[in-house]
Amino acid sequence: MTEENELAKLEGFVSTLLEKYNDLQGNNKKLSERLERRDASIVNLEDEIASMEGERGEISSRVSGLIGKIEAWESATADAEMSVDEEESSEETESEAEAEEDKKESGVQGNLFSAEAAAE
Repeated sequence: MTEENELAKLEGFVSTLLEKYNDLQGNNKKLSERLERRDASIVNLEDEIASMEGERGEISSRVSGLIGKIEAWESATADAEMSVDEEESSEETESEAEAEEDKKESGVQGNLFSAEAAAE
């Protein structure tokens, strides 16, 4: 009977060992599948990051282009305003010079009319 008890104990240990081995294999399979899903997810996220970085670069260059256009427009507008101001001041100077010439040509009568206009 001692041998039979020992064989029964050995069978129990082997059964327990096989159950634990099967449990570990199932656990290993689950972890391997989980790892594969995570690896696939990482690849997808890396692709998405690369795509977004490309979009970001494109957006950055487009914004830079818009800023350049705005700066060019501002510069052109400022130049146009300066030339308009210069034209207006030269026109004012020309009209003042013409008025002076008219006064000189009209003599006394021009002065009288100017005085009347000023008095009114």
